[in-house]
Amino acid sequence: MTMQTYRADAVIRPQDLNAIDKRVYEPHTSELKARSIFALKTDIPAGAKTYSYDVLTRSGAAKILAPGATDVPLVDADLKEETIKIYSIAAAFNISVQEVREAQMAGRAIDVTKADTVRKAIAEKENQIAFSGDKTHGIKGLTDAVGIQVYAVPQNGAGTSTKWADKTGEEIIDDIIEAKSKVDLLNGHEADTLLLTPDAKKQLQKKVFNEFTKQTALQYIQSEGLFQRIETINDFKGKGLAGTDCFVVLDSSPDVVELGIPLDVMRHPEEYAFPNTKVPFEERTTGLIIRYPMAICRVDGI
Repeated sequence: MTMQTYRADAVIRPQDLNAIDKRVYEPHTSELKARSIFALKTDIPAGAKTYSYDVLTRSGAAKILAPGATDVPLVDADLKEETIKIYSIAAAFNISVQEVREAQMAGRAIDVTKADTVRKAIAEKENQIAFSGDKTHGIKGLTDAVGIQVYAVPQNGAGTSTKWADKTGEEIIDDIIEAKSKVDLLNGHEADTLLLTPDAKKQLQKKVFNEFTKQTALQYIQSEGLFQRIETINDFKGKGLAGTDCFVVLDSSPDVVELGIPLDVMRHPEEYAFPNTKVPFEERTTGLIIRYPMAICRVDGI
């Protein structure tokens, strides 16, 4: 029995793999929306299948004890244990034997632009899981997490529409302030982040809030410092009640919500099967870990 051998020109060299890794591990900022908004929790073991954490159903209250009293209030009575699964996000690309040959003949690294597609695919899935979940696997995202506040915007003053396209700048600001107040009224919390669809942000930029200065609704929000962060999220389209678009205001602090990443993107050993070499990558994530859902408010109907 003869031992099977492979031609040297069919093997990806270490310098090629280094170039692939660099391309995958340096994503564009725009691809990391979830990571720029939520704190990362990376101390979960990569081999774990589930992760358990406490969800605060309401804020516990301390009390002043009378001399000799022993009835210390238990805040853990307001905590409920939640267990979520940990999922792998995977993607790969092929490099053909001929691509390797051509690169070696020219004395250069192989073209690694395919790595961009892998990186983007993993980032898009990570964002989708964080913001809107995944129905196929029963993963809850920011917009459908259990226990968040949900608010339907009222109709505009001139008609029966709730759409921002049919509202004035002042009516749109009223919708946002009402949603923000639902979080700000919680002791120790403040809505610091506004997340909305690109269409909704376009309306903020179009609608005039102040007729005298021609200040837009977005300019008013920014000038008043209502939020530390305003981001557009494509995944919010159609995620409101009855398939309407929505926006979300939230306290983005880690004691409210985190993004679990037990295993960040890593490359697995390449798999050679003529005429291609398959280069696989994997990430493991819990999706969002929401500890205090009441500090998140989804607003439907815009």
